[in-house]
Formats: sequence, structure tokens, C-alpha cells
Amino acid sequence: MRSTLPGRGALALLLGAALAGCPLPQTLPEYPASGTITPPRIQSDSVTPSDTVILVDAGCPGLDTSHAFRLGATIVDENTYEPVEYRWFVDYDPQRATVRPLFPDRQFIPGTQDGVTIERAVPPLELQPYTFDPPLYGSPTESKPGQNFRDSGGLHVVELVVSNAFASEDPAPVPAHARPWRTPLKNATQSFETQVYRWTFHYVPTGGACSYP
Repeated sequence: MRSTLPGRGALALLLGAALAGCPLPQTLPEYPASGTITPPRIQSDSVTPSDTVILVDAGCPGLDTSHAFRLGATIVDENTYEPVEYRWFVDYDPQRATVRPLFPDRQFIPGTQDGVTIERAVPPLELQPYTFDPPLYGSPTESKPGQNFRDSGGLHVVELVVSNAFASEDPAPVPAHARPWRTPLKNATQSFETQVYRWTFHYVPTGGACSYP
């Protein structure tokens, strides 16, 4: 009598079809029950621009609209399932009230989840440093807002901060920590950390750039 059971090839096809219609559960990141959780590493050789000090032409045309510097980096995280939160800051000063990240919504880099790829790209930041120049710096009669700040060699410090867990700043708007918006989460059993990379944008009369790349 001829068997009516499906062969191995047919079974494989049936199994594949069943899996296609039923998503597999994803593994969640696991942290040790106690101890310090180190953050993913920012690869310094992957950072763009590669210079930590970027010279900016103080007389760039088309201020605020035409020119931007694209900042980017790659992180390395052996835990391929965990999301990583990143925050951008410009001229961060914990003594000021305006110390929030550039983006009001929390920004995450999802895990690669393939168990192999440990590198992830941070979504690039299109920075226009001119938009952060103090208007009418030093003189109420400037031809362009912020031009005195640029002509006097003004600086902007841009920071990329990554962590697996930041401390909560609720209830806003009163900062709850000495370094608001960039303090890592710490509790009775776990202590997270952050990693930081900084670029300094320095206005110069000659030899500077107006954009990158």
C-alpha cells in the first residue's frame, strides 16, 4: 500500500509556511541581578568628522540654512538584543535650565538580534552650529545676529551620550539629578553607566569649513 504521509521535503515546506504566519518570540535583553552594567562602546575610529576640534569659517554664507555638519558614530555592543538609548547635547551646562537633549523624544538604536552583528550605526546628526550662536553677542548693532560671537572665536561643544538606561527626570521640569538628562540609572541592585564622545566647533577667521562632508 502506498503511504499517504508527506515526505521530508513536504514537511519542510509545511513547517516553513507555518513559521511565516506565526512570528517567533524575540529574546529580551538580560542584565545581571546585581553589579555595574557597562554601556556599549563608541568606536573612536568610526566617528565622523574624525577630528575632535572642527574649525568653522566665521564668515560662512547662508548662515542657519545652507550649511550643516553631519556627525556620526558606530557603537559596539556584544548584547545584540538590547536597545541602546542615545542623546545629543549642544553646549551642555548643568547650571543652566536649558540642558535637555536636542530631541524631545527618546532616541533608541534597536538591537541587531541576529546574535552575530555587534556594530550599530548611530543615526547621524545634521548640525548647523550657527543656530546656536548667541544673538547680538556683545553689540546691539551687529550686521548679522551672532556675528560678533563668531568673529571673537566662539565655541560650541557637541556631545553624543549613550547608555542602556538613563535615570528618570520626572517630574519635569525640575531636574532630579546633578547632571540632568544624562545621569545613568542606579538602584539598589544595578548601576548603569554612560559613554560620551565630544566634538568642539571653533570659529576661526580663515582656514575653517562651512559644512561636512
